[in-house]
Amino acid sequence: MDESGIIKREIRVTRGALEQAATEVASAWKAAEAGQDVEATDHLYFEDWSALCAVLTPKRFELLRHLRRAPAASIRALSRELGRDVKRVHEDVVALEEIGLVDRDQSGRLSMKFDEISSTIRFAA
Repeated sequence: MDESGIIKREIRVTRGALEQAATEVASAWKAAEAGQDVEATDHLYFEDWSALCAVLTPKRFELLRHLRRAPAASIRALSRELGRDVKRVHEDVVALEEIGLVDRDQSGRLSMKFDEISSTIRFAA
């Protein structure tokens, strides 16, 4: 959440994404061990554009927008609301849960907490 109260997630598309993420984690770890305050970050890294597009498809984007407006009681309910096949919606929810864009509570209720998802695409290393 930023200072305006908006809950954000940043997607970074860059060569060496795994190394960059590991560097950020290592730096935060060292700072915490040294007793320094560590600012939380919420970045999601992809190695290239095609990797991002494979995960954030148009149907998944539609699913995220729908959940942001109206959380769903279950995958079955969400599939009815979207007019889509239950199996495909389940696959999409699982993929989006794995990267932290969809939340599922203990009762199976689905939601998307982010107000904004921004992306940075680096063309030069």
